[in-house]
Amino acid sequence: MLTWELDAGQPRAGRHYPRDLAEFNRWFGTEANAIRYLTAVRFRHGIACSRCGAAMTLPGGPRWWCGSCRRWFTATTGTLLERTKVPLATWLVVAWQLVQTKIGVSALSIQRITGVNYATAWLLLQKMRAAMDQGEREKLSGEIEFDETYVGGVDPGAGGRSRGKKSPVAVACEVVSPTAMGRIRLARLPDASSLAVADFLEHNVEPGSVLISDDWPSYGPALAELDARGLHYEARTTNLSKTEAKAHVVHPHVHRVASLLKRWLLGTHQGAVADQHLDAYLDEFVFRYNRRHARNRGLLFWRLVCSLTDTRAPVGDRDLRQRRTDQQSADHAHATRVRERHNALEAKRQRERRRSAAEEEGRTVRPYRRKGSGGPQSSA
Repeated sequence: MLTWELDAGQPRAGRHYPRDLAEFNRWFGTEANAIRYLTAVRFRHGIACSRCGAAMTLPGGPRWWCGSCRRWFTATTGTLLERTKVPLATWLVVAWQLVQTKIGVSALSIQRITGVNYATAWLLLQKMRAAMDQGEREKLSGEIEFDETYVGGVDPGAGGRSRGKKSPVAVACEVVSPTAMGRIRLARLPDASSLAVADFLEHNVEPGSVLISDDWPSYGPALAELDARGLHYEARTTNLSKTEAKAHVVHPHVHRVASLLKRWLLGTHQGAVADQHLDAYLDEFVFRYNRRHARNRGLLFWRLVCSLTDTRAPVGDRDLRQRRTDQQSADHAHATRVRERHNALEAKRQRERRRSAAEEEGRTVRPYRRKGSGGPQSSA
């Protein structure tokens, strides 16, 4: 009988995670072994209640009683594995298959490997992608190439930055050298407006970094918006229309990542990625790509299992169906912010035009108070 006594220290191959497929099969040949392994991973910091954090002094198992909450809890309580009807050994098989190759695995392949039905295989992968969302990750820093691309089905007539039915995706890469890059960040954008670009940069790029991009009209106002928020970046732009070099030559890193992303979506998933689930697929791509230099693929398996067993809100069918509604609400709120910003700028331009016309005609510009505002304005 295999047992694991894991700690929160540096993970080691052969102790924290299997070295290869043969060792994986030896470790998790039975459901009991899978349960013991997940219990050891879940409580590697010590046995504690997932609700209140109260530490348990008795080893016990497979469930523990919390005197503070007056409830029982297990190794899967409060995790993405909570109340699962799928054997935990199957969860580990899916996690192993998902990280063993650079191209991942599709739900149809999981169905064939594990024997579960397609709907279950798809739900397992969606929960894995939820675990790959690292939340408050360390922001990119240094020299950052930035651009956006569009993913989705073929949409005739929607060329360049015309959205059509495609989804805009922001791409940011750390530049290590002209031929090498560091970490990346990807995110779906509601549109290519300056406000959307500013929000992405604020959440993913450390202030003070150097932004390397083309001269798309949204980028300048986005940096001005960030300056107004107290976040300052150095811009290094290239006007591609005034140079004979191709975009993928001037900014090779972001175009390489965008190409790999589209190839992965089209190859592994046959392009069948719904817009409301795109963020989850981007999380999977970033998780795997940022760990591409790992010497042992089992280390990725360890990171993924740790994320699966960390305390976080469970993801069910209802949550996945709610994604479309949440996304539409977020896009509507963003569109409202963009419209309000546009109206405010247009009103400012009109006031400046009236002021200029009044000064040319020699009329005085008298101050007035705008309705609903306490500050003085000027009127022609």
